[in-house]
Amino acid sequence: MKKSLLLAIFFLILAVADAQTKTKQNEKVKTAQSQMNKAMEVAMKDMSEEEKTEMRKMMKEVMPEMAKKPGSDVISFTDNKKLVPAKDVARTSSLSKKPFTDEDVTANTALLYSKLMAKIPMSEKILLSGVMAKASTGSLLMEAATISFIQGHNNVAIGLAIKAVQEEPKTSIYQNNLAAILSQSGYPEKAIPYLQKLEVQFPSNSTVLHNLGYAWLQLGDVDTASKFFGFAAARNPSNPETALCRGVIEELRGDPKKAADHYVEAFEQAPNPFTENMAKNVNAENRLDKIDFNKLKSRISIYEYFKKDWIKITVLVDDVSAYESNRSIQNGFSEMFTRLEDKIDVMSEASNAEVEALADQGETEFAQVMMKESQKGYSMISLPAVYIQKILMFHMWNWQQDYVIEYSDLLDEIQKQKQLMTTYGENDKCADYDRKNNEFLRYANPLIRQFHATKIEEARVWLNAFCTWGWYIAGNPKNTVLTQCISWTSFLTKMYENAVHDQYTFAQTCVNQNGDGVTYMEMPTIPNFTCPAIVSIPFGLDELRLSADAANFDDNSWGIQKAVGSRHRNLTLGYGTDKNYITEPGKYGNPFTKTGNGSITPPGMGINDLVPLSKVLDDLNPLDPALLDTDKKLSSKRIRDAAMARQLLNEMNKTECPGKLPPKKSRKEKFEFGVGKIELLEWSEDLNAWVDDKGELMYDKDFKTFGKLELSLGELQLLEWNEDYNAWVNDKGKLMYDKNGKTFEKFAIGVGEIEFEEIQTSGLQTVINNGMEAVGTVTDFIKGLFN
Repeated sequence: MKKSLLLAIFFLILAVADAQTKTKQNEKVKTAQSQMNKAMEVAMKDMSEEEKTEMRKMMKEVMPEMAKKPGSDVISFTDNKKLVPAKDVARTSSLSKKPFTDEDVTANTALLYSKLMAKIPMSEKILLSGVMAKASTGSLLMEAATISFIQGHNNVAIGLAIKAVQEEPKTSIYQNNLAAILSQSGYPEKAIPYLQKLEVQFPSNSTVLHNLGYAWLQLGDVDTASKFFGFAAARNPSNPETALCRGVIEELRGDPKKAADHYVEAFEQAPNPFTENMAKNVNAENRLDKIDFNKLKSRISIYEYFKKDWIKITVLVDDVSAYESNRSIQNGFSEMFTRLEDKIDVMSEASNAEVEALADQGETEFAQVMMKESQKGYSMISLPAVYIQKILMFHMWNWQQDYVIEYSDLLDEIQKQKQLMTTYGENDKCADYDRKNNEFLRYANPLIRQFHATKIEEARVWLNAFCTWGWYIAGNPKNTVLTQCISWTSFLTKMYENAVHDQYTFAQTCVNQNGDGVTYMEMPTIPNFTCPAIVSIPFGLDELRLSADAANFDDNSWGIQKAVGSRHRNLTLGYGTDKNYITEPGKYGNPFTKTGNGSITPPGMGINDLVPLSKVLDDLNPLDPALLDTDKKLSSKRIRDAAMARQLLNEMNKTECPGKLPPKKSRKEKFEFGVGKIELLEWSEDLNAWVDDKGELMYDKDFKTFGKLELSLGELQLLEWNEDYNAWVNDKGKLMYDKNGKTFEKFAIGVGEIEFEEIQTSGLQTVINNGMEAVGTVTDFIKGLFN
């Protein structure tokens, strides 16, 4: 009964969460109850009538509380085409045909502010004035504007963004963000002139192209919008918002199948309930669970509970003369693995104790407590966590099937080769036996080590993702997440054990050798799974921490609370380090965060696999060369900056344990970071490849990764002058001397003084990419505000 109740509770929690994404504010309890009744019939089909009655009673008690959870107030929609407004000829015709100049930006921005302040409610004026009194720079104003926008204070966000542009009129990111806020607040005609100016400055920037497409789409001009979205996708296929908008346009053109492809592509970039809703509306929801985890893992936050080489796979000496030392190592590992597995068993028993004790109190008490405990853990990240866990489990099911087959095939093949390679002739001597055995050892053991190293790494990454996202579904009710992670630790341990003991050892022939020795092996530390991962979302110098119980963005240093009756915005935030570069999410490996339907998908730390351009070129014939990268040196800088942004985000990724995580300060005075680990990439004409600062080949000219054994560089060092870094670099891309012949300090590698100062004083640059939203999401639109 306990197992059936646990499953019932889990699926009912998901049913409630799913139901909340489909309800209007004044109907959410009623509609969610209807959705849940259907799920309950499935979950309770094997229960007795008495048990069913108890479960219904329990769910009736929790429904009012669940209606208060994140995502409970989102607007349902069943027709994606209705997300696009009718064509507004009047507003479209009012647009100037001439892009803004710098002088136009200054004059128009001042005019917008005066009209805004003349018409917005007094409560918004007070909030705006209070924030402005504390914000002394353009970066602080834009930081507060972005938070205000996400919290539903659209008019405050517009005012703060305007002030940021006035403070720093040359900063292109601020102009983009102001335009994005205007568009998504209901004033796209006021956004387009800013974006047209930015398009002239940055004709190939996919974020500008996307936001332009979005603004035209909000005016109902589908053809113009489609053109810009096509350009944006050709430049950067990794932006989930572009994929969603292109999908809607395909539906409007009568091609739901092509639209579904775009929705699935967007979900692959950032799993979230809004994208799922759009996919469901074209009957594509069944494709979402089957998304490739190997692509997803670079696009989601994964806390590294298990570090790389948690247990270092020993490399035995592949020679019969090393038999005694090899056996001593294997025996030492055997003892260590025994101790480790005993400890895992003890931890597993302890983690199960609370659930077992609760079960002893009776089935009714067990179900009620588990339901309430699960309910407490529902958060802004719960729904993305549900999607990600589904993908993880689907992946692991297939992975395990393949693993068993590949493992068996490897051992069978090695056994066949053993019989062939170690067949001894009648006249063979001791030296012949040893020679044949050594040949076999040198054939078999490298294959065994490589197989296990590859599979262990795949399992390690998967398990880190599983334990990271397990917390976010419903917290850790009665240690259920802890128990699962400990169980998988046992599986991973067994893989390491096989990696050691599958390696062959042969005693030397005609020599007396003892294989009973034992080399002591230190037992690795089992990760502390009681600590949920804390993902920090940066807004300039502010840092919003998202843990397993995060319900909103209210924990910001500006004190900007979610607006009453508002809904969190659907958009994508890109992160960069260069104030003068409008970051393109996913391009060059730039990290990004996706929000949607009251949920948030935290940023990933890896480089996305590039989507083939063939997917987007059908609409662009001939292709504009300006959309493609032609400046390799500029690309090198962009890749380096993206790597730095990922490194900074990674350093903000922590776990929450008692006494481990210091309390968040009210505000940072500067953004502190180290640059020693940042990877630098330079283009090598000799190797026709991108190389890192260690001289290793990283990407070919199309940014496809090289295999580890492609090529090794020679020892000869050649120095050449690099204009980007204003320094002499060696043939491995390392900075050696400045223009005066002085050596560089390690600290200075790859980061110029101006760039370094900008990150310290402004933090990571946050760039807004507009997202599709259900009709009625904007609650504070003022008609004629800027007339």
